[in-house]
Amino acid sequence: MICISCGYDHDEKFCPNCGEKRDTQKITFGSTIESTFATITNMDKGFLYNIKNLTIRPKTTIEEYIRGKRKGIFNPVSFLILSITAYLIVEAFFKAKSIIPEEKVNLVKGNLGYKIGASGGSFIYNYFKFFWIFTVIPLSFITKLFFKRFNFVEHIAINSFILGQVTLIIGLLSFIIFRFPLLFNPFIYVTLIWYIYKVFYNPKYKSDSLIKAFTSILLFIVILFSTVILIGLIKLI
Repeated sequence: MICISCGYDHDEKFCPNCGEKRDTQKITFGSTIESTFATITNMDKGFLYNIKNLTIRPKTTIEEYIRGKRKGIFNPVSFLILSITAYLIVEAFFKAKSIIPEEKVNLVKGNLGYKIGASGGSFIYNYFKFFWIFTVIPLSFITKLFFKRFNFVEHIAINSFILGQVTLIIGLLSFIIFRFPLLFNPFIYVTLIWYIYKVFYNPKYKSDSLIKAFTSILLFIVILFSTVILIGLIKLI
């Protein structure tokens, strides 16, 4: 067989020169759907493989990926995008409950703090979910600040795994049960602390690792809610 990719003549299942599969199927609608579905549902590689391993052994899975063991592991940024997409699809079938109880709204409408919060909050409440993917950037700056073991791009990969997993499992379940939107979901932040601790855990400094994980997410929350206030002020102006 002449390899379709590099032209190498061989008689193997995979080309010894470039690794291209010997019997490459013609692209059809059916083969495209089958390939996409297999990538998502295969428990030995792909999307569900990430979910399984990030649940039972998050630290090992992430560290193996960072060290270069990429076979079978779904790309972290793709994993984050797909997780958020799944969340948005499910959320579209549910109506999130109001952040502020209706009976209390009239009592505080004249308050400047309320006006700022409501102005920015309504925007964030309705649209922040579409920008949730970008929160991986400030989160990575923070974890890089507290845990200096990896470079910034590696922190992006690590936090893409973590944020994708937490959004899909905790964010989705708690939204279905309690109707908490992403930004105002306390279960997400608690789980983020646990994941940050588990992934960056140093056995020599147990309490220090926990404090850093807690402080990281606290600072992350401050940044997110400061954004709400800033947007509220801008909209008022």
